[in-house]
Amino acid sequence: MSALLSWLAAHESALSAIAALIAISAGVAVVTRLIWTRMPSHVMDKVKRPAFLSDWRNIALISLALAGLSLVVIFALSPDSAEQSGGDNLAAMGKPSVAVLPLNNISDDPEQTYLADGIAEDVITLLSSNPRFFVVARNSSFTYKGQAVDIRQVGEELGVRYVVEGSLRKVGERLRVNVQLIDTSNGLHLWAEKYDRAYTDLFALQDEITNGIATALGDQIFTAEIARAYATPSNNLDAWGLVMRANRSFITFNRKSNNDAIEDLRAALILDPKYALAKAELSHNLCLRVTATFSDNPREDLTKAYTLGAEALRIAPDHPLVLTRVGSCYGVTGRRDDGIRLLEKALAKQPNNAMALWGMGAALAMNGQAALALAKLEQAIELSPRAPEMYIIKTFQAIALFGLERYTEAEQTALAGLRSYDGWYGLWRMLAIARAGLDDVKGAHEALYKAKEIEPGFSLKSTKATYAIIYKDQGRHSLSKLEPVWPEDLLTNGEK
Repeated sequence: MSALLSWLAAHESALSAIAALIAISAGVAVVTRLIWTRMPSHVMDKVKRPAFLSDWRNIALISLALAGLSLVVIFALSPDSAEQSGGDNLAAMGKPSVAVLPLNNISDDPEQTYLADGIAEDVITLLSSNPRFFVVARNSSFTYKGQAVDIRQVGEELGVRYVVEGSLRKVGERLRVNVQLIDTSNGLHLWAEKYDRAYTDLFALQDEITNGIATALGDQIFTAEIARAYATPSNNLDAWGLVMRANRSFITFNRKSNNDAIEDLRAALILDPKYALAKAELSHNLCLRVTATFSDNPREDLTKAYTLGAEALRIAPDHPLVLTRVGSCYGVTGRRDDGIRLLEKALAKQPNNAMALWGMGAALAMNGQAALALAKLEQAIELSPRAPEMYIIKTFQAIALFGLERYTEAEQTALAGLRSYDGWYGLWRMLAIARAGLDDVKGAHEALYKAKEIEPGFSLKSTKATYAIIYKDQGRHSLSKLEPVWPEDLLTNGEK
C-alpha cells in the first residue's frame, strides 16, 4: 500500500491531468448527446445520427480510449519520466536530506531576527546548490520558527535525515552565532561550531558566517553519509548508497580502499546500468588505480575509464559531479586539455565547488602550470577546510610548490598532509622529492622507505611507469633531484 501511495504522490500531476481529460471527454460527449436528442425532428430526419451517440456505452468506451491515449502522451512527456532517466535525479530519500531551521534570536534586540532569518535562508540556498544533498525549502523549515521543537519529530514530519539549528546573539558590538548539525534518527549532534565576530560591516559579516556554515555543513554531511553507508551491509544499499560508500576510499586511500570502491561502484551499476554518477566515479577510481600503480593491466583499466567517462557525459552532460569526476580522471592521466575543459564547465555551474577546484589544481600541476595550480588548490582549501581528501589536496599542492622550486614549503605541505592521513604512499614519495630538492638525502631515504612499507609494490621503476602516464615530460623534472640518490634496494621490486 505504501508503495502505491508513493507512486500516486510521485505522479500526482500526471494523474490529475488524466482525470481532467476524462472528465472533459465525457462532458463533451454527454453535452453533444443531449443536444442531439433535443434537435427538431425535421432536422434529425435530414442528418444522419453519429453512431457513437446511439448508446451510453459507446460514450464510455470513447472516453476510456481518450484517457488511455492521454496516459501514454502525458507519461512520455512528463518531467517525472525525464527526470528519472539515467538514475541521476534521485528521489529525495536517496540523497542525504537536510532541513535548516530558522536561527533563534536570543539577543535583547528584536531587529536581529531579520539577520538570523537571513543567515538561515542563505545557508539553505548554498546547500541547495550542491547536487549531493536534498534540502527542504524555506517555507517548510520556517514553519517551526519560534517553537520549541523535538528534532526527531522535525525529521519525521519533514522526512529529513539531518537538521541544522542554532542561535544568534548580539552582545555589544559583537555577534555570536551557534550552529549544530543533528542526526534526526538518534538525536546525536554530529557537528557544532561557534562564530564570534565584530559587528562592523554587517553584510560582509553575514556573508562570512553564511559561507562558513554552509561549507562546514557540506563537509560534515558528506562525511556522515560515507560513514553511514560504510556501516551498512552492501546487500542493504541502493545504488546511491554504494556510491557514497565508495567515496570512503578518499578518506583513507590505498590499494585496498581503491579496490573496494571499484567493487562497490560496479555493484551500483548492476543495480542501475544508466547511473551516470556511478559511471563517473568508477572512471575516476580506475584512473587512480592506474596512477597509483595498483593496476595489473594499466592500459585496459585506462581504456575502460575513458569509456565510462564518455558514457557518463552522454547521460548527464551538465551534471556538476559527473563533470568533476570525469574531468579529474582525465586531468591526471595525460588528457589534461579535456580534463581542464570539463572542470571549467563544472566550475562555471558551481564556482564554489571545492572538489572541482582541487581537481583543476591537480590537472594544472600535472600540466606544468604550477602557479595556477597553487591558486586553485588554495581556493579549494579555503572553501573546504575539513575536506576528507585534504591529504590528496596537499599532495598536489606540494607538487606545485616543488615545480616553483619552493622546496621548503613543499616539504612543510607534505608533512601537513601526512598529519591528515599518513597511509597514502604517494604523499611520502612527494615528501622524499621535496627533501631531495633541499639536499636532505637522509630525510628523502626515510620517506622512501616509509612509502615502501605502505605499498610493497613501490620502486623507482614503478614510479617512472606512473610518471610516464601522468606527466607530459614523464616526470623528469620532479625525479631529477631524487633519482640520483634513490636507494639501490628500492630501484625495482624484483621485476625484469
